[in-house]
Amino acid sequence: MTAMRRPWRLGVWAGHVARLTVVAAIAWLVHAEHAAFLGRRQAIGLESLPIAVIQKHRAEAARIGGESAAVAGGRELVDAAGQCVGTVFRTAPAGDAAIGFSGPTDLLVVCDRELRVAGVEVLSSGDTRDHVAAILRDRSFLDGFRGRPLGDLVGGDGSQDAVAGSTLTCLAIREALALRLGGTKQASRFAVPPGLDDLRRVFGDAVRIETDAGDPAVIRVYTADDVPLGWALRTSPAADRVIGYQGPTDAAVCFDPQGTVAGVLVAASYDNEPYVGYVRDDRAFRRLWRGMTIEQVAGIDPDDTGVEGVSGATMTSQAVAEGIVRAARARAERPFTDATRTTATWLGRVEPPQWGALAVIAVGVVTAFTRLKGTWFGRLAVPVVVLAYLGFGAGALLSQAQFWGWAQAGVPRGAVVLAALAVAAVVLPATTRRNVYCSHLCAHGAAQQLILRIAKPRHSLPRWLRPVAAALPWILLAAAILSAALHLPLALVDLEPFDAYLPAVAGAAALAIFLVGLLASAFVPMAYCRHACPTGALLDHLRLTGRSARLGWHDGVMFACLAVAAAVHWWPR
Repeated sequence: MTAMRRPWRLGVWAGHVARLTVVAAIAWLVHAEHAAFLGRRQAIGLESLPIAVIQKHRAEAARIGGESAAVAGGRELVDAAGQCVGTVFRTAPAGDAAIGFSGPTDLLVVCDRELRVAGVEVLSSGDTRDHVAAILRDRSFLDGFRGRPLGDLVGGDGSQDAVAGSTLTCLAIREALALRLGGTKQASRFAVPPGLDDLRRVFGDAVRIETDAGDPAVIRVYTADDVPLGWALRTSPAADRVIGYQGPTDAAVCFDPQGTVAGVLVAASYDNEPYVGYVRDDRAFRRLWRGMTIEQVAGIDPDDTGVEGVSGATMTSQAVAEGIVRAARARAERPFTDATRTTATWLGRVEPPQWGALAVIAVGVVTAFTRLKGTWFGRLAVPVVVLAYLGFGAGALLSQAQFWGWAQAGVPRGAVVLAALAVAAVVLPATTRRNVYCSHLCAHGAAQQLILRIAKPRHSLPRWLRPVAAALPWILLAAAILSAALHLPLALVDLEPFDAYLPAVAGAAALAIFLVGLLASAFVPMAYCRHACPTGALLDHLRLTGRSARLGWHDGVMFACLAVAAAVHWWPR
């Protein structure tokens, strides 16, 4: 008997894994195509550029062609014979996170066929006018990008020197290029951290220092015998945007082994050096923080540190003080490296109403897997609480708009309750054969369960309507997937009634489906869930069953959606 059952089990699991893989592949393609779509949007406006601007760097370019296959959001440059001679793209909006003195700079980048930079122009800038003007007058910085492959710019470094007086703007331009090409923002605007000689000003017996592996802003200090003397917290990069008279300053607040401030030192700075020197040499300023813990420093209002300022360097000293507070806050809020403290930090961010919703979810899951589901508690109390708390209280219902929106752009950090619901909705049916969300956690399902107990509907759909009802959820599901993959102007919230649980934001379509669905449930048991819900159809499709080895027309719909999503993403444009 065991030998006969094993192939069946293998077939069931193989079919089930294949089904899950198809859905996962669709979600990945929706995400990848969304990223490409955002890239293509960056190309909007390039076609209106005067070709003369580009011909300064690529003389053979006769016009701007179609979308570039090499750089997302870029356009091909075409010569008079119609041949591609290069690529052009802009850094906004991806590079707008790179701030100079006062704002980002949008760059036009012209490349040759081999994706080497042929030239860089400033299209617009929110930075200080005089700093940008200095860079435009002295072309050595922008011209220093010429000949460099795009891959070399991802790290944000540059071999060319910054323009005197416009260092921060130059650094922001490098960062904007790196961000636009898929890199990350530079960890610090100060290439050289405080060294051993700097830290000896506070730790006189220091012989060795090392940067903390988990936080590059932390420097550990040791004696010759490797006895810890304490540690120093750099204000960079947390305070890189805190400007004194002319620029930011990299300082370090030093803590003894007991965790209290032992002193403060001022290291490198983009501010005017006479002012920095005044702050560096002022003993009263350096001693101001002594005896404080990092929590006490972090608790100071960064916009009102209470520092009156060092004589002759008021703006610089106040900026250093603000930087110290912001660095302490960033360190205090940083996720801890050990699992227990990381969990504690995450749990501390969950708000009290969310705890209530999470408790309801836990009760629903427990009820689904115990005998409670057959008692008055499972049949009446749980639906009432789910409807009131998760439904009208929190508006926490899973939907096609949420699923495919998350597939496109990722899960929002604050969506704790929806994330917990999504995990329960997807993982439990895929591993335990039970669609727990639809039966015990969906507020709209709970409303229909209560109607079932009150109205006791006994009708069934007319025979002629059953094929339509069987296909409707899958038609809606396919429409949602294709809309997400193709970026069609279809509001997915209008396909389902779930926005009606937040009446202040609900549209007419959601309210209409809500009312019609509940009215139908008074005559046909669980009418909406059984005959119209695309989210329920998707979750049931993911459920492990004894029929998972058999392919059906539902699988054909999903394969078709997969094929369309793949074609949309990889079809040459």
